[in-house]
Amino acid sequence: MQTPRLPQSNVASLPPPAAGVISLTPPQDSASIPAPFLTPLPTAPDPTPANPGPLSLVKRAFPGARSAVPAVGPCLQAALQARWKAYREQLRSCQADVSEEAVHELRVATRRLIAQLALLSCMIPSPALDKARRMLKRRLAALGELRDTHVQRTFVSKASRRFPELADLRERLGRQEKRLVRAAAGKVGRCKMRKLERWLRAVADELDTLRRQARGRNQLAAAALGATTSAFAEAVARRRAIDPADPRTIHRTRVAFKRFRYMVESLSPCLTGLSKRELRALAWYQRRMGIIQDLEVLHQCVARYLERQKDAEVLLRPFVRHLQKRRARALRAFLKTADALLGFWPPTRLESKV
Repeated sequence: MQTPRLPQSNVASLPPPAAGVISLTPPQDSASIPAPFLTPLPTAPDPTPANPGPLSLVKRAFPGARSAVPAVGPCLQAALQARWKAYREQLRSCQADVSEEAVHELRVATRRLIAQLALLSCMIPSPALDKARRMLKRRLAALGELRDTHVQRTFVSKASRRFPELADLRERLGRQEKRLVRAAAGKVGRCKMRKLERWLRAVADELDTLRRQARGRNQLAAAALGATTSAFAEAVARRRAIDPADPRTIHRTRVAFKRFRYMVESLSPCLTGLSKRELRALAWYQRRMGIIQDLEVLHQCVARYLERQKDAEVLLRPFVRHLQKRRARALRAFLKTADALLGFWPPTRLESKV
């Protein structure tokens, strides 16, 4: 398996692009942009539509004068700008070299930008926004098979030191990786940014117009809290549906949680007040599910290999047992802390103001 990467920092705290970089934010606003063991779920408030509406959340979280409501507009603008910049840089890096690291970073940047647009879609009914999301999802899917092959080849290469009988599988994965890299290089090389940038400029303009309206500040805060709460409710529902015998249920939880996490990061700390330490806790929770998914991808790879190479079943039996133990250990480790999800939202600071 790959060495776990440290969680990335909150993009909302990043400064605006340096001189010479095209900004998605109108020039006049640049000064305002800040940089098999399932434990039962404990009883907890249900983050469903039965709760007060988004605007009620804002009034409860930020009582008193209107000035108490955080300036969510500039925060969202900064996050959109930072995530677009990160996506653009990672795309260019991957176009220069379709390496394992470059592919991974591009997929992360793409997911972050998609999550940002999903958040904004709750505030801005923009055709440009929908077009941008569809394009990004297609580009993300185009690299999925290569990413899985990277995970498989890396694990098998390291395990070959202990299980030399994996040599043939390692060579097959190496050839498959080269083929997919060539295909991915063509797809990534054809990715253009002009049309996507034009759509994102339109989204940024609409966001700026909304935040300048008299009631835009409260509306943005309400929409941001409502969208994040809905994403959290989806993650909780997926957690409750986890079946330890079905790895797909954990993967679905991971996908939903990832969407929630990326939304929270784009709002912190201007609205949620979450610290870097608390954001890292979200990242490590997601990482535990990621390890399980990587092991599941590898298990499927070995199963397909043994279907074609029947004579290798006895030879690879020790490795298969090793892989099963790793999967069981990773599953137990996650399920021990799976209910930590319930404490991630709303943040304590938000509750204390209710």
